[in-house]
Amino acid sequence: MRNMSLKPVVALGALIALIGCSSQVPLTPGVIREYGLTDQDVKKLQLYISGGLLFEQENTKVDKNVDSSHALKTVTDNYVKQIYFKKKTPCIAVTVRSDKLEVAFEPDDRLTFSLSTTPEKQTAYFFDPDKRLKDPNEIKRLPASGYKEWKAMGHETYKDSTYVVLVNENMPYLLADQKGLKKLVVDKRAVRGMRQGGE
Repeated sequence: MRNMSLKPVVALGALIALIGCSSQVPLTPGVIREYGLTDQDVKKLQLYISGGLLFEQENTKVDKNVDSSHALKTVTDNYVKQIYFKKKTPCIAVTVRSDKLEVAFEPDDRLTFSLSTTPEKQTAYFFDPDKRLKDPNEIKRLPASGYKEWKAMGHETYKDSTYVVLVNENMPYLLADQKGLKKLVVDKRAVRGMRQGGE
């Protein structure tokens, strides 16, 4: 008897969780055409990144001191600076072109997401670093930096510093909030126009 009374509560909780979740779809040229989105419409969409993205920069800090015997002593420390964009981090489009979007995750900086140059692979807007690496092994990382399984894909200038771009699997792409797409469509209407003679 006790078990039966919990089932409606669990079902209600699951329903609320589903309603509260917003679904995202890859932002593709097909989606833009299907919904008839203008550049301004794309700028109004809430976008997200499909997967994790890590920017990493290794630095060296040198401290110079004069010790008690009046000898110069230098201590060199290596440290790593990281900027992490977790999966589903929200962003907005600030510049829209047919083959690329510039998006902002924070004020005063942008990342570029581009379509593939081969038409049959133009499925979504993928992150496009400033400079791609030909071989991910050409960058040696500090062993203590973490994210060991992530692979280096290129270099990106962000917040006036250059970082190595690391991804866990593939280059992340942009997702659009499906609810936002539907809202834009609902807000649009076609004007029929007017003809002479009141028709």
